[in-house]
Amino acid sequence: MRYSNAYQENRELDDGSRLILRMVRPSDKAAFREGLTRLSDRTRYQRFMAPKTEFTDSELEFLTEVDGDKHLAIVAGHERSGDDPEGIGVARIVRLDEDPQTAELGIVVADAWQHRGIGRMLLERIVAAAAERGVRRIRAQVLADNRQVLGLLKDYIVDSQVTADHGVLTVEFPLPEQNPADVVDDLLVLIRAAAQSVSVTPELIGELAAHPFDSALGLVNHVARKVTGPLLKNVDRKQASDL
Repeated sequence: MRYSNAYQENRELDDGSRLILRMVRPSDKAAFREGLTRLSDRTRYQRFMAPKTEFTDSELEFLTEVDGDKHLAIVAGHERSGDDPEGIGVARIVRLDEDPQTAELGIVVADAWQHRGIGRMLLERIVAAAAERGVRRIRAQVLADNRQVLGLLKDYIVDSQVTADHGVLTVEFPLPEQNPADVVDDLLVLIRAAAQSVSVTPELIGELAAHPFDSALGLVNHVARKVTGPLLKNVDRKQASDL
């Protein structure tokens, strides 16, 4: 399992900022309490759908003492020289008691770090982690004016069910039954056949495995966008579809 309790990943943003992504731990309570102070009133309201000035002890227990199956959370931290990483975002899923194959999604990024791809990074990984655990549908309740989260979910909207109630949208979408990580090895064979010059790095493998694509062809298309050069010029569509 890629997203086990031991999961940890290092990423670098375009501006050189270094991030660490990992599972939330019980020891993160102080970081969560501090992190709330870095959210604007608007961001807090959009995440919790109510004014929020501080977490209670029971709320901190719920947010940090997750079991890794029914309740799972991934945090993004900004690595700082000589100091502990600064928490800048978190995504979580909580399975429904009445339907364990469906999970509620929650995601938030500190205001100073929004519009830099961190929300999408967290979303892709929490969705992939949910799929690993047998979750088949994701449900998210989003305020109708929360354009950031609705923008993150736009790739899933096509296959989703959306209902509205007093300014709150409930978006529910299916997850692919095929784990993208299962087709990565086959994809790498295709990459090497298409372009001998492509450097297949651990970072590329991790990024591919983290994307909730429903087919190897979807992964191929992602690589074509991400890797410089005419990667697929020697590979026809049928070859890709046969993976």
